Amino acid sequence: MKRATYILSFCFWLSLLNCQLSVAQDVQRFAERQIIGTARYVGMGGAMTAIGGDPSAVIDNPAGLGLYRRSEIALTVDETIDRTQQVGSEDTYQRARFAAPHVSAIWAWGNPSKQRGMIYNNFMFSVNRLANFNRDVVVSGRGMGMAETICQKTNGLAEESLYDTPWDDVEIGWLSILGYEGYLIDPHVDSLASNLFDKYAWIPAIDFADGTLSVSESGTYDQYTLSWASNISNQWYIGVSLNIPTLSYTKHVSHRETDRINSAELKSMYHLSGLGVSGSIGLIYRPIQALRIGASFETPTMMSLSMQTEGDMYSTLAPEDILTPESGIISTEMVAPLRTSVSVAGQLGSIGLLALQYDYAHAVEMEDVHTLRIGAEVQACRGFFLNAGYVYESSFLNEDPVWQLAYNDIRTDMDYRYTASSQYASAGLGYRSDMVVAQVAYQYRWQTLHQYATEMQMTAMDVHADTHRIVATLAWRF
Repeated sequence: MKRATYILSFCFWLSLLNCQLSVAQDVQRFAERQIIGTARYVGMGGAMTAIGGDPSAVIDNPAGLGLYRRSEIALTVDETIDRTQQVGSEDTYQRARFAAPHVSAIWAWGNPSKQRGMIYNNFMFSVNRLANFNRDVVVSGRGMGMAETICQKTNGLAEESLYDTPWDDVEIGWLSILGYEGYLIDPHVDSLASNLFDKYAWIPAIDFADGTLSVSESGTYDQYTLSWASNISNQWYIGVSLNIPTLSYTKHVSHRETDRINSAELKSMYHLSGLGVSGSIGLIYRPIQALRIGASFETPTMMSLSMQTEGDMYSTLAPEDILTPESGIISTEMVAPLRTSVSVAGQLGSIGLLALQYDYAHAVEMEDVHTLRIGAEVQACRGFFLNAGYVYESSFLNEDPVWQLAYNDIRTDMDYRYTASSQYASAGLGYRSDMVVAQVAYQYRWQTLHQYATEMQMTAMDVHADTHRIVATLAWRF
């Protein structure tokens, strides 16, 4: 069947989307911020809300910009390796990526000899990576439920409504068309039934036993930030930021199920891109020289998004592949969580410092996320320092809810997954002088993912996921 292209109105596409981007599946994926940034920030586990003096720390708390007394230009590069392995399997899937997750320019303006009042007014423009989505997940199991899920989406439709591949019918989802054209589902008409869904019920044509799901993700969540902060009497530091996040995410899915004779494979592509805006405000208070207390608040991020999706069904029972039409562009919105952070940092004489930080994120229709960060830094010798950090982040969900596509959705990617929790351990080494700052850090992140092939799959396929990241930062002060 030849690929067709339909140009439909904005309202038509919006009704097909049926607000799917508001469900926990999508919000969780794009709301999770990873510990990415400068080498010092990564090395200390991001526990820098009360410390400041680092361009990545300014993203969490704009008041940290007020501690600068010299202008600075900084560049960070990193090498990231993501690995996944299904629990009980010996196969490991790996993806490597080299990137420049941070670049910043800071202008410090003030009077260093002044002791009272507004001593410094500083400005920063930066580009920061908040998350990357480069990961391959492959799982196998029984009872994945591809045909059963398609039947559920098709119940209530008469067989004649699926003739001639009605891609442009807003009451018919693309999964139903693919399943029907691929001979995966059969009608079961009961003329005596009073309920429409019972009267036009559908049953699987094949009882698939084994299945394999392959998910390949790529993309980034970046943020452009413009910040201002002031140093007041070397005791109070206040700051504000305007944040412009950008999202680009692509997912390719291959869902294959087999029995002894027949097989079917559903290939799906899902691409999401968008632009948003949020604001941040922060404060650092230094009651004594050796103690800093920091707090910050970031508004919910309002994002305007566009989506594209495609599907391809191959079945040994069908004479040829069935392809969905090109989807065009669907416009919608998403609201990412509001965030607050509180932290305390103490200076341990001339040895170094220790910081504790608590972060809280709240999103509508999701569990509140609690994050604990611990960071420490030690002066090894003149100009050199060592740091280390640990992070624990809870899940956006207490338990795995069932994620469902709408019955008339144009999306064909039935899979979904949830992150149980995330933990990070890191360490770094740096050198600091009046003119140059050079740092390197290593970070290890580990997670447990609950992967589902379809909403009809009763038990999750657990996946161990870990990430190795090596970060290097070079900054010039003037």
